[in-house]
Amino acid sequence: MSYELRLERHYDAPPEEVFDTFADETSQGVLHGSEQRGWNVEVIQTDVRVGGTSVVRMGPAGQEPYTETRVYSVVDRPHRLELRYSMSLPETGTLDTEMTVTFEDRDGGTWLTMVETGFEAEAARDGFVEGWTEYLETLAKVLKARHDTA
Repeated sequence: MSYELRLERHYDAPPEEVFDTFADETSQGVLHGSEQRGWNVEVIQTDVRVGGTSVVRMGPAGQEPYTETRVYSVVDRPHRLELRYSMSLPETGTLDTEMTVTFEDRDGGTWLTMVETGFEAEAARDGFVEGWTEYLETLAKVLKARHDTA
């Protein structure tokens, strides 16, 4: 059996802006927690194109970092991203999943839907809920900050 993680959010920004912020190398550090106390983001490499790979190394200060790898199979700006997702955790090994992120023009903003599939255990899926929720909340803050400075 495989478990699915689905998260949805509405952002007060057009799909192009939400897509670009979600995919942008400059935003990745913040989205992955670089502004959080006690959290390090060491490596950010972003190549968002079909066949491209993005890598982020991050984790609690003073501990061996986690490595997140995304390999893109569909890049349809500003509508859709499909990717193979891999998270390597020092204490538990590597988890591989598939992810689809859609950016729908709705109600004067963007409805983002993130679906991650391929979790072999419910606990593994549930372990990612907090991190992805924080990621999407930080995305809202980054988008707001861009509007406040524009």
